[in-house]
Amino acid sequence: MDNHLQSLIDQYLKEKIQIAKNIDINKIIILCKKIIQCYESDGIVFLAANGGPVGAIDSFATDLRIHPFVLEDKSVTTNIPRLKVISLVESPSMLSGISNDLGYEMVFVEQLKNFLRKGKNHNDVYISFSGSGNSKNIVNSIEMAKEYGVFCSCISGRDGGKARSIANNCIIVPGSSKFPGQTGKNDNNFHIEDFQTSITHMVTGILKDHVLRKFA
Repeated sequence: MDNHLQSLIDQYLKEKIQIAKNIDINKIIILCKKIIQCYESDGIVFLAANGGPVGAIDSFATDLRIHPFVLEDKSVTTNIPRLKVISLVESPSMLSGISNDLGYEMVFVEQLKNFLRKGKNHNDVYISFSGSGNSKNIVNSIEMAKEYGVFCSCISGRDGGKARSIANNCIIVPGSSKFPGQTGKNDNNFHIEDFQTSITHMVTGILKDHVLRKFA
């Protein structure tokens, strides 16, 4: 039994290492630079996801709002301007209300309408998570945000789906998996979600580096 469990763990880690070797780092750099530009221009970062990655989006929103502006000794720096972050998955009332009345495919579009104005959003960034890149609510919201000049980045798996062709920057988590729970229609799901979270940590840390060097 122990040998079987060890083989499964080894498989998972080997797959993850291979993804880390093959992921397009340049796409991550583009996203980091856009977040820094958004911060410097007093823009807004919008965040969205479906299913399990909603939890990662919640964590990402918290990190972006707080972590870059706290010193390494955890003393809060109150005099440093903070990044504006809006998570489109934070309100159960909003999500269920829009879904019930207008359909789940409109759940992010309808929220974005509260913040988008012609000629006013060119400093904003929209980051979405999608396993396939084909979720209608993600695709619809990317298309709408782009109309208002928002820079749209989707972190997706498999081939990136439709999001790959419409987003300004699509970061694809590459590869396929044989690990239990992420095969078939769920192919690579665990790894996709792991790397979505890892990328949020990279973005947060790089923004923190920028902020602390600027205000040190």
